[in-house]
Amino acid sequence: MSGKNLYEVLGVAEDASADEIRQTYRKLAIKYHPDKNPGDKAAEDRFKELTQAYEVLTDSKKRQAYDQRLKGGFAGGIGDLGDIFGDAFTSFSIEDFLGRHGDLFGGFGVPFHARRVQRRGSDVEAELRVDFQTAARGGEAEVSLRMPQGPHSPQDMKNVTIKIPEGIEDGTAMRLQGLGQPSMSGGPPGDLMLRIRVATDARFRRAGNDLHVDLKTPAPTAVLGGKVPVPTLNGEATVTIPAGTSSGTLLRLKGLGIKNGDLLAHVQIVVPENPTPEQKELYEKLGELEG
Repeated sequence: MSGKNLYEVLGVAEDASADEIRQTYRKLAIKYHPDKNPGDKAAEDRFKELTQAYEVLTDSKKRQAYDQRLKGGFAGGIGDLGDIFGDAFTSFSIEDFLGRHGDLFGGFGVPFHARRVQRRGSDVEAELRVDFQTAARGGEAEVSLRMPQGPHSPQDMKNVTIKIPEGIEDGTAMRLQGLGQPSMSGGPPGDLMLRIRVATDARFRRAGNDLHVDLKTPAPTAVLGGKVPVPTLNGEATVTIPAGTSSGTLLRLKGLGIKNGDLLAHVQIVVPENPTPEQKELYEKLGELEG
């Protein structure tokens, strides 16, 4: 474009309106469009020349800057357009332009940009429900996605195995690259936006990486001390109950929570719902002693 007057390139007057420029450009661009002239380098160069002129003269700020240089004594042209608009303009791409203005060329054949601009596939959103144990310890889960296998094919079910990070929390969003919809133009597939839903567990309550459990303790054990089984992520463990432990006492088991968190056992003293005659007699004697 060095040394060429952009108005002359398009064949319009210097006071042409934006509509006149657009209509003239479209007519010429369709004539020299690469789809109509496959393999014709001269036509493609002419198309690029017209398009660069159109890019400048339909942008009010660029046109104003160009006109100021043109009126500054460069009647036959203004030199390299990169001198005005920077390096970004010298790296002008037909594909980029058609990606923005491809609708100008609708109605004849396959648009040039449809063949040369490979668009990324769409993202897919899904929810995955995982059990508490898998979320806490990490593991794998399978999600089923309904996806088309091609532009005109019916949707098929696709099963994908997902790695669940240790300690993932309910509501966490995971972006899994390349597991979205396939591209219809040869580009890369979209991503899978997966929302994790963690099921509750009757034994545990989570607080960050700590786990809370209710520790049912027989009354005699609370009074005299002893050992009581407690559930953990790795199975059942045993916790020592100090003598004279009251209901509501909190016992901390370090490192038995999620990752490096702790397990906090809340002592709940339990008594027989239907005590035997012997138990009643013992509790009566205990009551007399306390009285």
